[in-house]
Amino acid sequence: MKTSLNAIDQAKVLIVDDEPHNLQLVSEILRLEGMPVILAIQGDEAIEIAREQQPALILLDIMMPGLDGLTVCKILKSDKATKSIPIIFLTAATEVTDLVSAFVAGGVDYIKKPFIREELLARVQTHISLNQARQQLKALYQQKTDLLATLAHDVKNPTGAIEGLATLMMEDIKEGNQDSHEFYSMLELTQQSARGMTDFVNDILDEETRNQGEVPEFTKAQINVAEIVAHLVKLNAVQSNEKAIRLTYEPTFKPMVHISRRILTGMFDNIISNAVKYSRNNSEVIVHLMPSESQPNGFRFEVHDSASLISPENRKALFKKFTKGTAVPIGKSSSHGIGLAIVKRLVDLHNGDVGVREREDGEGNVFYLEIPLES
Repeated sequence: MKTSLNAIDQAKVLIVDDEPHNLQLVSEILRLEGMPVILAIQGDEAIEIAREQQPALILLDIMMPGLDGLTVCKILKSDKATKSIPIIFLTAATEVTDLVSAFVAGGVDYIKKPFIREELLARVQTHISLNQARQQLKALYQQKTDLLATLAHDVKNPTGAIEGLATLMMEDIKEGNQDSHEFYSMLELTQQSARGMTDFVNDILDEETRNQGEVPEFTKAQINVAEIVAHLVKLNAVQSNEKAIRLTYEPTFKPMVHISRRILTGMFDNIISNAVKYSRNNSEVIVHLMPSESQPNGFRFEVHDSASLISPENRKALFKKFTKGTAVPIGKSSSHGIGLAIVKRLVDLHNGDVGVREREDGEGNVFYLEIPLES
């Protein structure tokens, strides 16, 4: 992974030294190379600047009045906001024990005084490049982690539906029920679940191949939103039937969009499955699709559940990754706290809105999302 020279040029370097001559000398060397610098003559000043301006690198004198360089380094490395900033010590010390103390405090390198221009530039550029590469790798790792979490979570729902349908068919066969029409319907749903899972995995692989990053995913063909909602209601009916939950949806509004099936499925299925998961046995879950009142030319998707009420202070937190509400899934279901975070990310990508409120009758919650469409 390469770091461009331009990126190094734009990286700010904080220079900390109580000797004005040293500050002037080092800053002039870096400025002539196009690097922006920040100057500090005291340790406490350096700590404040580092927290506020987040430099790419700190050049820190060891021997200073007040807070010395070792103390400043320890404070910065103990602070979450500054601990990842690399620190190079500026030192006249030649004793091995002094240099060891510098590394133990958290320094990554040292430069001896008097300064040699070529050595100073080489060490500064090397450590800026290394730190930028580490940050890029960290971001890439997080992106891959989020991708795997999304993949694992969104594959779980269709596989659960397949397992449920297979169980029903096995029970019917065992009991001697030979309703071919019912069997065909269940096999059709099984096939659709398997096909949807395959399409989802292929979409993920295609997206990785394109490497387009976090951008809205559109399609040339128009997708019928109501058809996708109806299909997901059928798939979740397997679990709702186990809990004697009336899962209903009346497709009276049928918007056509250029958003991919994978994205729409991710938005809707997580909310529907959560509603069934947390709703009480022998209750109801109602799904609505309607024109949006706040988003131009858009649609609004709502799911009214029969679960424990979510307090106002917990509503926003629900849409953060790995955050679970206080309610416990009812039945055999489990929760990992990432489904609603996936919904939030997908809705945000399309400039929409997502949230939750209390049902008007107080018997549950209403999860909703609104997506604007092209005029």
